[in-house]
Amino acid sequence: MTAIASLRRTRAAMPALAALLWLAACGTAKAPDPVAGPVPAFRDTAAPIASSLRGAASDLNGDWVIAAAYPGGPVRAGTRMTLDLDAEGGMARISEDGAARLVPVTAQGRGRYEADGIPWWLLWTDDGFRTAAIGAPDGTHGWIMHRPGQAAADRTRAAREMLDFNGYDTGALEAATGG
Repeated sequence: MTAIASLRRTRAAMPALAALLWLAACGTAKAPDPVAGPVPAFRDTAAPIASSLRGAASDLNGDWVIAAAYPGGPVRAGTRMTLDLDAEGGMARISEDGAARLVPVTAQGRGRYEADGIPWWLLWTDDGFRTAAIGAPDGTHGWIMHRPGQAAADRTRAAREMLDFNGYDTGALEAATGG
């Protein structure tokens, strides 16, 4: 093959090669943001998880204080929350750092809610709805909350045990400090 024939064959293949490169660029996924990094999971997702069927959504209504939470979640330890829920969902008022925000909550089934596009599953609550454990199946967040002034060591221990039972690493919980 002469050099001229080889050059002609290469030129003929150029439009096809350019089209393939263009198509490949169209399907390229955006690279993950290296600054944000992956969202940590605090739960073994191979472990079974279940939401509690105890009570009605309205039993969670009222004021709560987050006693312990996993870092990076929708609430931090020490956050105050007021829930106003019914069978369809409702609203959560989350107060921290001197500011409050309202978050719409949608019921997804008994003991299962979605707020800001993320699941909030009621994993456990005591009979009097004074202490509760909330989590997500993907393990990216979870917390223990008490009614203000009603924290008790035995219920806190029970909530931690339920998080553990549902596959959570309870050693990674950050506890509230101070009042």
